[in-house]
Amino acid sequence: MDFDYVVVGAGAAGCALATRLAQRLDADIALLETGPPATDPRIWRPAAWPELCGGDLDHRYLTVPQQALDGRRLAWPRGRVVGGSAAINALVYVRGHVSDYAAWERLAGPGWGADAVLGALAGLEAAAPPVGVPLERARPLHPFCQAFLEAAQAVGHKHVDTFSPWSMTGVGAYELTRRAGRRWNTSLGLDAHDGPGRVTVLTGSRAVRLEIDRDRVAAVRLADGRRVQARREVVLTGGAVETPALLMRSGVGPAAHLESVGVAVRHDLPGVGANLHDHVQVSLAYPVPQRVPVAGSSNLGEVGGFVATRDGLPAPDVQLSFAPMLGLNGPGSQGAGFTIGPAVTRPTSRGTLRLASADPDEPPLVDPGYLTTREDLDTLVDGVEAALEIASAGPLASLADPVDTSALGTRDGRERFVRASAQTQYHPVGSVSMGTSTGAPLDPRLRVRGLEGVRVADASAIPVMTTGNIQAPVIAVALQAADFLCEVHHD
Repeated sequence: MDFDYVVVGAGAAGCALATRLAQRLDADIALLETGPPATDPRIWRPAAWPELCGGDLDHRYLTVPQQALDGRRLAWPRGRVVGGSAAINALVYVRGHVSDYAAWERLAGPGWGADAVLGALAGLEAAAPPVGVPLERARPLHPFCQAFLEAAQAVGHKHVDTFSPWSMTGVGAYELTRRAGRRWNTSLGLDAHDGPGRVTVLTGSRAVRLEIDRDRVAAVRLADGRRVQARREVVLTGGAVETPALLMRSGVGPAAHLESVGVAVRHDLPGVGANLHDHVQVSLAYPVPQRVPVAGSSNLGEVGGFVATRDGLPAPDVQLSFAPMLGLNGPGSQGAGFTIGPAVTRPTSRGTLRLASADPDEPPLVDPGYLTTREDLDTLVDGVEAALEIASAGPLASLADPVDTSALGTRDGRERFVRASAQTQYHPVGSVSMGTSTGAPLDPRLRVRGLEGVRVADASAIPVMTTGNIQAPVIAVALQAADFLCEVHHD
C-alpha cells in the first residue's frame, strides 16, 4: 500500500493532522489505528468515559512500581480506538497559560511561542464543526458542582468565566469539547473536510516498526505483515507511550538500552523515551446520604479551578478537579458523592519510557517518576490543604456524610496520604521532545534528528507540561505539524 503520507495513530493529534492535510493538499493520506472504529455508543455519551478506562478501548498500560508512591503500580489509560484518548477522556478543554508557551519558545524557538500556538487553536475554534472544535459548558450544573463553586468562593477563590491563558487563577465551569450534549473529538472532521485530499483510515492496523532505508524512513510495517509506504513522509501520532516505543522497536533511541533488549541499533538517539512526565493528582472523596443522579450529557468534570499555593509563581501550580462521583480514577459511583482532586500543574519530576523486550506484543516499561522531586511532593501536599479547606466550607460540607479527615490534620499526614493515593491525571507528555538543542530528539519542525521522512506530532513532542488538561495543546502541536508539512510539500 502506497500513500503520500502515513500518519501512525488516530488519536486527537493524528485525526487533526490528517484532516488539516486533506483540507490543504491534494494528497493520499493513510491514518493507521491499532484499535477499532468509534462505534461504541458510550464514546459519544460524555458521562460514560469512566466505563471505557480499563476496557477493550484502552491499551491498559501499567506503570512500573513508583518508589515515591509506596511502590505502587498505577493504571495508565490510553485510548485504543479512532479518536484515541480523546474518545475516553473527560472532554475538558484548557488552552494552557502564556508562560507555558514562553517555556516552549525558549526550548524550541519562536514558532512555538504563545502567539503561534494559541493562534493555531483560535483558528480551529473559529472553524465550523465538525472540523472546528465546538465548545460548551455544562448547563445546568450538577448541584454538587454548583456547591463546589460556592464553597470555593466562600473561602476566597474568585470566580472566572473562562480559564484564560493570561489569567487562569480561580474557579469556574470548564469549556468542554461537546456539541449538543454529545462528545466531539477530532475524528469527526475526517469525513467532513472540504479539501482535495483523501484520508483512508485503516483500523486494526498496529504499527510494529518503521522501515529505514539508509537514513530515511520509507514505510511502516504492521503486525499482520502488511507494509504501508509513504511517498512523502511518515508522521508519528501515537502519543507519549506508543510513539517512543515504535521508534525504539525500529532501532531509533538510546543505543545502550536498545542493545540490552536485543534491538539492532539503526540510529543512536538518546533522548527518545526520556523526559516523560505527567500531571499527578489525588482524590479527596466525600459520600453523600442521598444520591443525586448525573445526566448522561455531563462530562462529570463540569467545574474546577486553578490556585497558586505560594506567591511569585508565573502560573497556578495546582489544578483542582471536581466531579459528582467518588474518586477520579475509575468508574466511581456517579451521584453518590463528590471528589475534589488537586493536581500538580507543572511537574518537575521526570521519568522514562523503555522497552521491556524486542517483542512488540510486550507492553513497554512506563516510569513517569512521580513525585521524585521534593517540589512536586510539597506542591501536591499544599493542594490537598487547599482542597480540604473548600470541602469544609458550608455549601459542600452540608452535603456530605461525616468523613474522618483527622489523618490529614498534619503536613506529615497529608504527605503519607499523597504517597498512598496519588494517581495519574491522564496527561503524559514529553517522551520524544522537540527543541533547538541537539539533545532534543526532535528539531523545532518536529523532524526526528538524524533521519529523513519522519516527524512526530503528538503529546510526546511537548517539551514541558502545560497548565491544565492537555487536549488543546496536543491538537495545537498537530496543527503546527500540518503547517510544516504543507510548507514543504505544497501542491
